[in-house]
Amino acid sequence: MSRFARALMRWQWAILLCLVSVTGLAVYGVTQLRLDPSNTRLFPQQGVDATVYQHFLATFGSDEALLVALHDPQQPLLTPEGLAALQRLTQALAELPHVGVVHSLFQAQDFTQLRLTPFGVAIPPLLPDTRLTPAQVETLRHNAQIIGTLLSADGHTAGILVVPEPEAMTPHHREAWIVAVRRVVALHAMHGRQTYVAGTPLERSDVTHLITRDQQHIVPLVFLVLLSATYSIYRVKRFAALALVCVLVSLTWTMGSVGWLGVPLNVITALLPAVIMVVSVSVVIHLVNQFIDEVEAGASGPAAVERAVQHVGAACLLTSVTNALGFFSLPVIQVPAIQEFGLFAGLGILLAFVATMTCAPLLLLHMGHVSTIRWQHLKAGRLETALVGLTQWVARHRRAVFLGMGAVLLLMVPGIASIEEGTDILRALKADAPLRVSSEFIDQHLTGVHALEGIIQLPADADLTAPTVIRRVLALSQWLRAQSGVTAVLSPWEPLRSVPPHLVADDAQLKVLATLLPLGLPLEAWLDTRGKALRLSARITTMDTTHFLALAERVRQHAASLDLPLQITGTDYMLAQMSRLLVHNQILSLASAVVLILGAITLALRSWKLGLAAAVPNLLPTVMVFGLMGWLGIALSTATAMIASVALGLFVDDTIHLLYLYRHATRVGYATLEAVTYAVQHAGRAVLFTSLILTCGFWAGLVGSFKPTIAFSFLMGLTMLCSVGTELLVTPAILLALEGQTDDGRT
Repeated sequence: MSRFARALMRWQWAILLCLVSVTGLAVYGVTQLRLDPSNTRLFPQQGVDATVYQHFLATFGSDEALLVALHDPQQPLLTPEGLAALQRLTQALAELPHVGVVHSLFQAQDFTQLRLTPFGVAIPPLLPDTRLTPAQVETLRHNAQIIGTLLSADGHTAGILVVPEPEAMTPHHREAWIVAVRRVVALHAMHGRQTYVAGTPLERSDVTHLITRDQQHIVPLVFLVLLSATYSIYRVKRFAALALVCVLVSLTWTMGSVGWLGVPLNVITALLPAVIMVVSVSVVIHLVNQFIDEVEAGASGPAAVERAVQHVGAACLLTSVTNALGFFSLPVIQVPAIQEFGLFAGLGILLAFVATMTCAPLLLLHMGHVSTIRWQHLKAGRLETALVGLTQWVARHRRAVFLGMGAVLLLMVPGIASIEEGTDILRALKADAPLRVSSEFIDQHLTGVHALEGIIQLPADADLTAPTVIRRVLALSQWLRAQSGVTAVLSPWEPLRSVPPHLVADDAQLKVLATLLPLGLPLEAWLDTRGKALRLSARITTMDTTHFLALAERVRQHAASLDLPLQITGTDYMLAQMSRLLVHNQILSLASAVVLILGAITLALRSWKLGLAAAVPNLLPTVMVFGLMGWLGIALSTATAMIASVALGLFVDDTIHLLYLYRHATRVGYATLEAVTYAVQHAGRAVLFTSLILTCGFWAGLVGSFKPTIAFSFLMGLTMLCSVGTELLVTPAILLALEGQTDDGRT
């Protein structure tokens, strides 16, 4: 780094001009950032499941729809007043732009009264009028065709299905459509009645708004935390401002790169700004600390800056590379959102190193004279004395340190076994979020807001209306209805279950009915006559990933036993498969991070012993991460799946600085214990400072809207605190053990 430091001093104005130009281009890139409200980036883009899902979307269109519920807690809705309110709400929704289909009790037909006529089939409406006789009310409350979908069992809640137009809407029109539906639904909550609305389009819209809200709250809060922490540490405004400028430049370069490449932000990559800001401050802290040490040693301004860059530049470069490698291990997880996060976060770490090692020295050169009295509190004193005492204690009680480490492992390993999977966006919302409240209400009183979709793909020479095919589909749907968690089953032939039995007993008559029956339904969304495929959809209540996938497998096996070629798919199924994929890829991602990071340290320090010394104390916090997740009931999601690899890259940062100082001390003739003490004494303060700042920075994410984001922030901050203990206890103990230091302190 000597040549770099000298070049920086010599060409400072040219470098400054270059920095301003690059930052200007990055600012333009930031203006091009956009949000992706869809959840498609959470799905694997390759494999059989991805192919089937794309085929499903291309054949039947989106599985998106809005579910509206009208609830009257005082009296059943089958009264004239309740039915009139339901009719007004249904009509208001049908009149909205971009609404394709609205289905409620007033659009439903009474298939139990179906008749064959010379002109086709005659099916009377389910509701002949808003005034029903007691007998009609009783019949409706026992109608399996509508109970649980269009009407709750107690009659106090009615459901309305709102399907958008099949033509693709622009994001602006889709957002306007969602706002209009919500407004209409809210306006009909009157006279003690309550309204609720849920569905995938709302999940996308709310996720977009919550991402924007979180950015508006978390990013300024992180800035405030970093500014307050650095000022509290140094008590010099210029040092705090210097750190903030470096963080801002690093953030601008990173997000500008994202904007220039046209990659939209999603629920995962929205974490980038906070992560980049928190991680990039570490290099600033080490550089400023070294600058202060050089000034205290008698160096002038330019000389102090040059020496500071020379002394910490190599270590900071290695820490930045290892941090980046931790993020670069994430792309082995076959989820595009996580892959993008890992690549851009790793790139951001490297850009932050370049930005800091150029901006910070130039700012230190031109920040003016700072009296050394201002940093008297940073001079070697009680803290350094305590660190030396701690190292001496470790030397005498190395065995106790290892026993303590083993006890922590024994405590945390059982927690790892209890980690659950969880990628449900609704569960990721806070309990009082309007969308979650509405979804859980509809889930409890009507049909489930989630669906298990299936495609029955017949051979090209097969007949979709063949009686044997119809009967098998009806048999599958009847079996599926009886499964735990299934509230309703929809298919083109489902209305036939309500048709009088004598009309479907004859195969020829059944074929006629099947040919005529779908004409009253949105045919293209359920039946593909050219491709010989039909859609089967099971509405389900909220369940965890394990039970959801188990249900999907049972459905697949039962369909096979009926000789139906069924392929399971749908948005919820893809999310569940992604959750399972996270578990399988987590070990691979962590293993990749371990090999990349520790391999880089071993090569850079040219010592397998130092590589091993870095491995053990940094893998311990990683185990603690997973153990805490299990004990605290934090699910493994798209956000929390990244913790181990990211944390490993951050933990090793302080280890590298300790090992660099230890190697330097041994080269100048220090004995093992003296070298370890020297390293802890000179790097301990920076270790504490950076860990404190990283912890506070990550905990700023606790104000977020998504539980996985909050869990990510909480665990990262907590484990950064825990890493201080392993860094100051386990790392010295490992070094002393590898170099043969005895328990009484002799080397």
